[in-house]
Amino acid sequence: MRSFAWVSYLQYFLSGLVITTLGSVLPQLLAHYGVSYTDGGRLVFLGSAGFLVGVPLSALLLQRLSEKAVMSTAAAMIAIGQLGIFMLPSFGFVSILHFVDSAGVGILETIVATLMMEVFVGRRAVVMSYLEVSFGLGAFIMPMVASFMIAFGLWRYVFVFTGALAVLMVVAWAKITYAKMDADLSGSMDANTAAPQAMSRGMKRLALALFAFLIFMYCGVEGSLNNFLSSVFISYLGEIPYYAPLSIGLYWTAMVAGRVATGWVIRKVTYARFLLYSMVITLICLCCFIMGQHVVVGYITVILMGLAMSGVYSITMVYANHTFPGMERLVTSMITLFAGLGGAFFPALIGYSMDHAGMKSSLWLVACFTGLYVVGLLLILSVYGRMNRRANEDVRTVHSFP
Repeated sequence: MRSFAWVSYLQYFLSGLVITTLGSVLPQLLAHYGVSYTDGGRLVFLGSAGFLVGVPLSALLLQRLSEKAVMSTAAAMIAIGQLGIFMLPSFGFVSILHFVDSAGVGILETIVATLMMEVFVGRRAVVMSYLEVSFGLGAFIMPMVASFMIAFGLWRYVFVFTGALAVLMVVAWAKITYAKMDADLSGSMDANTAAPQAMSRGMKRLALALFAFLIFMYCGVEGSLNNFLSSVFISYLGEIPYYAPLSIGLYWTAMVAGRVATGWVIRKVTYARFLLYSMVITLICLCCFIMGQHVVVGYITVILMGLAMSGVYSITMVYANHTFPGMERLVTSMITLFAGLGGAFFPALIGYSMDHAGMKSSLWLVACFTGLYVVGLLLILSVYGRMNRRANEDVRTVHSFP
């Protein structure tokens, strides 16, 4: 399983590149085609819709093909999409290509994350933090590459960079050999989070719906920042265009640093406490960013947001799987699906809002999404508290009988 883990890290690195490629050059791409931010929001929406299609498509393909064949095919979809966009065909065809490569990302992330959840029980958060570090490295490097290429008028060549790596992944997934029984379970374990109490069917549905809501909100916030942070720095803070992508780079630098630390922090802090602190800090930073409206304040708060948000996606997924033991495939697929929904819906909404309500109103909308995550998490903690109280009452009732 060691070789599979390393190829998985490389795959998540590619996913990080792909998810920030479009946002890093979005102003230049829209200017080339002479379209608005609303059109840009629709383009982002189509990419997220492709990711959504990739999640259930992975299950269908696995019924007919081996895991290796499916993952190799998905990597080929990414290669075709990225290299096709480099050719700058019509805007409509760019949308189709972005849909295709995003579907490939959805297929690969679903399969890899599910395998990690099934194999590394007891240290899921630690292993997922390694995957997220790889993803963050890709998301950090791409804006740096984009900023350099924009300065020299070569912005569209960023798609060659990602396309070439996707071709390499086609070969890697075809050649890799692994077996689940080879998993190495030695190493650092997650913090001891209390095992969930037995749930009624109604409680299970409520808890599962709340976890879906959490990931939906979180990916809406992250997707909006990924795709519009560069544009926000240009239009809201007055930053120079070829410096603006550095905001995404700093955000993902902090993400990478935070994800490296997550593997250590989660050994000492419970899942719920980690998530609550992370999102409250994110909300405070967003409010400071909006009210400060200064480039220096913007860069500082972006770094702090990156640190705060770094482990939220992976720990939300792990917390959901911990809550529903034995349901890893269902829970991981559901979390991935709603992550895609959030990444599809919110950037489209924010793009529309930027054109019609202004930049400041759009940023406050993102802050509201963050606040809703916190509310949803508190509701989950309330459900846990209710189950624990009921369990304690049952114990006292039993002990009261002679």
